[in-house]
Amino acid sequence: MTTDEHPLDWKTSTAATAYRDRDMRLAEQLIFPAVLRQIEANAGPGRLALDVGCGTGAVATRLADAGEWEVQGLDPSADMLGIARADRSHPRVSYRLFDGRALDWLADDSVDAAVCCLVYCTDQDDDRLAGLTAEIRRVLRPGAPYLLADLNPVTTGVAFSTVRHGEPGAVYADGDAVPTRLRLHDGSTMTSTTYYRSLDRYRRFLTEAGFPSPTVALPTLPADASAADAPPETEVAPYMVLTTHA
Repeated sequence: MTTDEHPLDWKTSTAATAYRDRDMRLAEQLIFPAVLRQIEANAGPGRLALDVGCGTGAVATRLADAGEWEVQGLDPSADMLGIARADRSHPRVSYRLFDGRALDWLADDSVDAAVCCLVYCTDQDDDRLAGLTAEIRRVLRPGAPYLLADLNPVTTGVAFSTVRHGEPGAVYADGDAVPTRLRLHDGSTMTSTTYYRSLDRYRRFLTEAGFPSPTVALPTLPADASAADAPPETEVAPYMVLTTHA
C-alpha cells in the first residue's frame, strides 16, 4: 500500500490500518528499551502505569510484560484502540478512549509511572498538549517518572531506515506541519502529517506543567564495522527520550 500522495489524518480508520502494518524496527530498538530502563525501578505488581496515546498497544503490552505493571492504554482514536484490543490483548492492560487532554477518572497522585511515545508530534494544538501534560503531572505520585519519547527535531529530512520526518533541506519552526513517511512491512510507505517542535518547546511543555527540566537521551544503533554503508541511525538519533519526575 502506498499513500504518499495524500497524507493521512492520524485519527482516520485508513491511518489506523496503515499504522498497524508499520515497520517498527527502529522504535523497538531505540525507544522501547530506553523507556523500559528508565521506569524499571518503579515497577512492581499492582503498580499503575499509563501509556498515553497508546495507539495499537505496542508499548502498553511491553510495559505489562517487563515490570508486572497494571497498564492503562489511552488513545483518542477508536480505530487504533480496536486494533490494540484485537492484536495486543493482555490480562494487565486495559484500553480506554479519551479526549487527548483530560484524565478525570484518575485521582491526584494515583499513578506510578507514565509514558507517552510519538504522540506530541501528531497534535497541532499546543493548548491541548499543555492541558494533557498538566493532567499527567496531576495524577502522578510524587517522584513518579514521566517518559516522553518523540521524533528528534534536529534530524528533520534524514532518511532513516523506517522513517523520514520532513523534507531534506527544509527548515521548520514550532508548529509547522511536517510530512512524515513511515515504512510498512511490505516495503511501501504511508505519509502522514506531524508537527515540528523544538527541544526547547518540549522542555517548556514539561516545566510549565510543574515538572523539572528533563534529561534527554538520543539513542542510536551501534555501527556494523563490516557494513559498506552505515545507516544514518548509527550516526544520529531518529528519536529523543525525555525523562522527568513528578
